[in-house]
Order: sequence, then structure tokens, then C-alpha cells
Amino acid sequence: MLSITVIVIIVAAVSGLVNVRTEEGQLLYTMTLGADQLSKAITSATWHAMLDDHRDVAYQVMRTIAEKQGIDRIRMFNRTGEVRFSTNPEDRGASLKRDSQPCALCHAPGAPKLKLDLPSRVQIVRAADRRRRLEMVTPIYNEKSCSEAECHAHPVEMKVLGVLDLALNLESVDKEVASMKARVMLVTGVEITLIGLFIIFFTRHFLARPIANLIGGFKAVSQMELDKPLEIVDSSEELDELARSFNIMRDRLRAALAELNQFTQNLETKVEERTQQLKAAQKKLLQSDRLASLGQLSASVAHEINNPVSGVLNLSMLMQRMLKEDGIPPARLEEFRKYLSQVTNETARVGRIVRAASFPTCWHSRGAASRSAPRRT
Repeated sequence: MLSITVIVIIVAAVSGLVNVRTEEGQLLYTMTLGADQLSKAITSATWHAMLDDHRDVAYQVMRTIAEKQGIDRIRMFNRTGEVRFSTNPEDRGASLKRDSQPCALCHAPGAPKLKLDLPSRVQIVRAADRRRRLEMVTPIYNEKSCSEAECHAHPVEMKVLGVLDLALNLESVDKEVASMKARVMLVTGVEITLIGLFIIFFTRHFLARPIANLIGGFKAVSQMELDKPLEIVDSSEELDELARSFNIMRDRLRAALAELNQFTQNLETKVEERTQQLKAAQKKLLQSDRLASLGQLSASVAHEINNPVSGVLNLSMLMQRMLKEDGIPPARLEEFRKYLSQVTNETARVGRIVRAASFPTCWHSRGAASRSAPRRT
């Protein structure tokens, strides 16, 4: 219920915000059209005065228009950015750079723009007193009647003579938007309250009670109380169908539980029989493993004994060759003693191997040490 209420609040807030933004956009568009018409009216009203070189008359027309409510400033500057007229005395005689507003609208990076659509000529700025202001620039083109007049020295190639800069106060629009926001917030609050009350009543009567019964039924099933049917009254068809399905599930679960208990008993009996069979097979495997280990031990001992015995045999053959009929030659007596000492060592090695074979736990390390020892020949 809380999630539904939050969703309703978000939807209502977004809808109100969209409405406010749309209305504000419509108001600004209306102001933009009005400013465009006013700019064209000013240029038309001053065109004849400029054509007759009566600048004071043109300036007076603009001063009179600027006294109307909602107009903050009217100024006119030439193509070089010099302010030639302004209803604000502080702007008179000033010079604007190309990268400053409003010159940057036309003098963007690249070639200057000769034609601007309506949205490109308008910008919303904040004045020093934090009030919003709509500023519109209107290019003053070098028309044929101007370029061919005797009082003007502008050649035909000069397309733009200057720019009319009009600033309108958006205080009335801001007040209307603030009032609109207050109305939207009030309507949104009333909508949220009414929808919230409806959601609370609907959820408690048609959802909370049946769901509480469902929770009780599930808890009973979780405690293996399968003899209590689930009953839901004064609810929707979907919840009634859910209750019927739940009761069918409960009956099937009870039957399945009985079958499972019977199967468990049979399985325990079979497991016990199989366990006895496995124990007997394990005994046979242990016996076979012992015999295999004994055979492996015997083969290892025979292999280990074979090395020193082969060494003794070789040494004996060498000693037999050295032995003559009159004994051992004196020159080879030292060599004979060396071979005899090796025979003694190899014989002692056989004894160590036999003793190590008597202790199987030490046989592996003992055998490895024996195999790593250098063979004497």
C-alpha cells in the first residue's frame, strides 16, 4: 500500500510539474511572439524617420515605447557593436565585443549569421536585481531604399546596418507561474488525499483481509497442519480462485507426504540391507588391498636388494681377476682392499634394506634414500 501511495504521489507530482512547465512555456512563447511583433513595430516606426535622417524623432519614438509597462530597455547599436541609442543612459556610448551578449548570437565561431530564426534571437537572463528578463535582438537590414538614399553612405554589399535590442520584464510571467504552481500544488494535494483514502479503503477491504487469511493458511502449511482448509469470503474472483488452488495444493501435499513417509520406511530398510552388503565388500577390498600392498612391498624390496647384490657380484668378479696363483700382486693390493671394502658396504646396505622392510611405515622414505645413493661399481 505504501508503494502504491508513493507511485501515486510521484505520478501526480510529475504531472503537475509537466503542466507547470507546459504553461510556462506557452506564456514565454506568447511573450516571445509579442516581443517579436513589438520589435518589428519599432523598426517600422523608426524606418521613415531614419530614412529622412531624423534620428531624434526615431529616438523619441523608442523612448515613448520604453515607458510602457513591462519594457525594461530598448537600445540600438551599429554593426561594430557601438551603442548608438539606449533608453538606459548608462549604456550610451558603450561598445560591445563580439563574444558578449547579444552580439554572440550572430557572431558565433565562423562566418556571422545574416538570418536568425525566432528562437535564436531570444534569451532569458537574470538582471542585477535577480529578476528574469526576456531579451530579443532584431537585425536592421540594409534595404534597397536605404542603400540608394542620398543621405546614407552604406553600400549595397553591407547587409546588416545594426541591431535593435529589446528587453522585456518577465515579472508578470513569474507571478503567473508562481500562482499556477500554487494552484497545481493544491490540486495535486487534493488528488493525492482522495486517491490515498480510496487506496486505503480498497486495500483493507479487498486485499488486506484476504491476504491475512492467505498468510494464516501458509503458516499452517509451514507447520504441517494440513487438515485446516483455507476460507476467503467477500473478496474478488482472483483471490477466490487462489484460495481454491491453495486447498487443492494442501490436499495433494498431504497425500504426497503420506507417500513420502511410506517411501522413507521402505528406503530405510533397503539402505540397511545395502549397508550390510557394502560392509562385506569392504572387508574383501581391505584384504585385497593388503595383499596388493604386500606384493608391492616384496617387489620393492627385491628391486632394492638387487642393486647392491649386483654391485657385490661385479666387485667379486673384479677381485677374482686380480687374484693370481701366487696371491695378490703387491701393486694391486691397495685396489683389492678398496674393492673388498665396497663389498662390505654393499652387504651392509642389503642388511639395512631388510631391516627397513620390517617396518612398512618407514619403507617408503628408506627406499627413496637407498635409491638416491650412488651405485658403486
